[in-house]
Amino acid sequence: MDFGIKGKRALVCAASRGLGFAIAKALAEEGVDLIISARDQAKLKQSADVLSKLSEGKVEFIAGDLSAAADRKKLIGFTQSKFGALDILVHNVGGPQSKPAQSTSSHDWQEAFDKLFLPIVELNQTFLPSMKEKKWGRIITVTSLSVIEPIANLALSNGIRSAVTAMLKTLSDEVAADGVTVNCLAPGLIQTARTDELMESRRQMTGQSKEDYMVDYVASIPAKRLGDADEFGAVAAFLASQQAQYVTGQTICVDGGKRRSVH
Repeated sequence: MDFGIKGKRALVCAASRGLGFAIAKALAEEGVDLIISARDQAKLKQSADVLSKLSEGKVEFIAGDLSAAADRKKLIGFTQSKFGALDILVHNVGGPQSKPAQSTSSHDWQEAFDKLFLPIVELNQTFLPSMKEKKWGRIITVTSLSVIEPIANLALSNGIRSAVTAMLKTLSDEVAADGVTVNCLAPGLIQTARTDELMESRRQMTGQSKEDYMVDYVASIPAKRLGDADEFGAVAAFLASQQAQYVTGQTICVDGGKRRSVH
C-alpha cells in the first residue's frame, strides 16, 4: 500500500538505533525526507548511511541531547535550515531512572520533566503552526505501556509519560480540524539492542539458560514472543500516512496483547 507520504519531511528523535531507527526506516521506505537526531554522532552517521540506501529521499542527521535547552535550539535551527518546516514529527526519548515513588526526590521529578515533557512541548510549538497552515501534519510520540498500566518501580516514567499523554490528547482535540493528527505509540517488549542487553544482564542474575529465561520472559505476552522493531516502525508509518487522517488522540499499544485492560 502506498501511504501517500513520499516527499514529506520528517524529524525522528532518538533514531540512531532501536525503536527510533525502526520508525525512521519505515518512513525512509515510504520516500520521506528525514532528519534523525540522537546523542551519539558516530551511531547517527552509521544509521543515516543505512537509511540513505533505503530511500530516494534526503537523510540528514544532527547529534544532541533533547533534555538540554541549547541542544534543542540547535536541533530546531538545523531542521529549519534544511527543511524549513515539517510534515511529520516523531518524539522519542529513553526512559528516566527506575525508582519507586517513595524514594523519588523533587530533583528526580524535575529532571524527568525536563527530559520527557519539555522537549515535546518546545518542538510542537515550533513546528505545529506550519502544519496547521498547510492543513496537514502528523505528530507521533513513543511512550510506554506504563501510561495504560503503571509499572512497578518506574514512578518517574509512569507519572511524566502519563502527563505527556494527557497533554497530547488535549492538543489532538485542538488541532484535529486543522488536518493535524496527534497520536501516541506504547511499545510492549520489542526486541532491540537495548532489550537484548537488559535481558542478558537479568538472565545472568537468575542463572537460567537463554532458552529457559526467554520462556519466562514472554510468558505474560499472549503472542509468546518479543515484538520485532520493524513491526513497531510499520505502525508508526501508518499513523503518518494519508490513510490515517481520521486516527487522532489515540494511544496505540504494540505489545503482542500484553496489555490486560480493555480500555
